[in-house]
Amino acid sequence: MSKHTLRSVPPQGRLRYLGTQSLLLFSAFTSSAVIAGTGIIPTDEDTYPANVTPIPAVLSQCFACHGPNGRSEYADWPSLAGQKESYLLQELQAFKSGARIDPMMQPVVAVLTEADMKVAAEYLSKQPPPIPSGNAEEVARPATAAVCMACHDNAALPNEPFLNAQQADYLAAQLVAYRDGTRKDPIMEGMAKNLSDEDILALANYFSAQPPVQSAQD
Repeated sequence: MSKHTLRSVPPQGRLRYLGTQSLLLFSAFTSSAVIAGTGIIPTDEDTYPANVTPIPAVLSQCFACHGPNGRSEYADWPSLAGQKESYLLQELQAFKSGARIDPMMQPVVAVLTEADMKVAAEYLSKQPPPIPSGNAEEVARPATAAVCMACHDNAALPNEPFLNAQQADYLAAQLVAYRDGTRKDPIMEGMAKNLSDEDILALANYFSAQPPVQSAQD
């Protein structure tokens, strides 16, 4: 069974988010390279190699960190594929406005227009969702999971993200951020404030192992 562990708990018992900010990440379109966060973005007029399916050029800024077609290959970075379109757009707008802060995301969204963000959100929402980590039947369901599922396992709530099959390390980092007040949301801060490290780990492992919500592709 694949199970994540609290690989980054300091002596004080708080989870530590290990980012990959020092990574140099590149995406190639024809002869030009894209450096994540520099603002160098290919255009939709660029010529693609034979047998390569064109995608909106703005997505070149996403795949280096968030994985091919938005399915993350890095534990600290979330998968975006199959996520709710409205949620993706909401978060891009939050990064753009400064309501949500991330040193890797701010330079990327700084060069994006509202139209760019809508294109990215629509494209990513239509991609096949990520593959769960581990066997869902072997991961115990925490009692607190039912509270989470009321909003997050619900396609009827467009601005609440799906959690199923998401990277466990990312989920844990976000719960810690809400608990510690470094990521702001009045509802989530209230939900997370009494969670222990063990609670957070259990929730992250549980949701990462669950099959994606089918309607995420609708």
